[in-house]
Amino acid sequence: MDPVGPALLRAAARNFKNVIPLCDPDDYQQAVATLKAYDRMLPDRRQALAAKAFHYAAYYDSTVAQFLGGKWEEFPDEVVVALKKSVDLRYGENPHQAGAFYTLSGARPWGLNAASLVCGRPLSYGHYLDLETAWELVNAFTQASCAIVKHAVPAGFSAADDLTAAARRAYAGDPRGCFRGTAAVNRAVDEAAAQFFAEEFVACIAAPDFSPQALSLLRTKKDIRLVTLPSTLIAPSELDLRAVAGGMLVQEKDQRPFLAETKSASKRAADAVESAALGVAWRVAMHARTHAAVIARGTTVIGIGSGQTSRLDAVRLALVKSQERHPILPAGEPLVMACDGALTAEHVHAAADGGVTAIIHPGGASEDKDAAEACDRRGVALAATGVRHFRH
Repeated sequence: MDPVGPALLRAAARNFKNVIPLCDPDDYQQAVATLKAYDRMLPDRRQALAAKAFHYAAYYDSTVAQFLGGKWEEFPDEVVVALKKSVDLRYGENPHQAGAFYTLSGARPWGLNAASLVCGRPLSYGHYLDLETAWELVNAFTQASCAIVKHAVPAGFSAADDLTAAARRAYAGDPRGCFRGTAAVNRAVDEAAAQFFAEEFVACIAAPDFSPQALSLLRTKKDIRLVTLPSTLIAPSELDLRAVAGGMLVQEKDQRPFLAETKSASKRAADAVESAALGVAWRVAMHARTHAAVIARGTTVIGIGSGQTSRLDAVRLALVKSQERHPILPAGEPLVMACDGALTAEHVHAAADGGVTAIIHPGGASEDKDAAEACDRRGVALAATGVRHFRH
């Protein structure tokens, strides 16, 4: 659209009592038929077309504004958010709520707006929420990885030398939690991985690609959705938007470099095996809901406490789940724990009682010294990242 077009459209919309503004070709035939039949158009219909014209022009203007000034040094006083409907959903979170998926004007083409459904029924509102978490989590790893998410919360995660092993261990980390969940993997799904997914029940699988053999196997699975997604790279200026009553909360995307400022806070530093496991647990904790605690053994998560109002409850829940999962992995590997918020001595003792030998947390609280002393008394290694990752 050239600059003159929006000006003419807005002028016509302002004068809708005398002019019929048309911006959508789908409205042409109806407008012509109405004028031929009645030689006039009702005022309510004229007003509706005027409103549509203003929305159309505003979308164009906001797209230009975002293109020209999207990289802000600080939050401006006025922010225009333009949305374009991409998909009509069967319903929202519940069947009595209508729902649709809109893309942001000028949005990155490698987000969920670039998801391609290759098999199964259309994605639901919940699938989009789960895909957001699962895809970002699994792409935080270079090793073959599988994340399984339900209700936008990680239920299982594992990284391994091959995708099939990662998928099996991720699901075994919490079979009840992973049942009917959304799985994301960072490798093309081959026949072996597809065979595993065909044996278990996940509602959706997102991957960079699916081999012909994998597609052949999974297409026979009842009520499964297969989705391909491109890179999940986040633009430096990308924002996190959340609607609240009467307004919108806006913040930068949480993309602080991983473990950039991690320091040992205890007398005993984590060894190489513990450090690798701590890295896995920390990334998963970043994608869980606050308060969150994650127990990992090797590169597999075996206990997640998420969305708790008490951090101690999150720790206890993660430990209870982990104690049910020990048999899924070979003996000998240490248990480690990650929390998205700073820990106290009480949290440390609870973790040590559950067999945890190394802990990672943000630190930065008045109880840091007590937590470190508790770790020293229990022989637990404590690492502090210096960066908190709350997620609500």
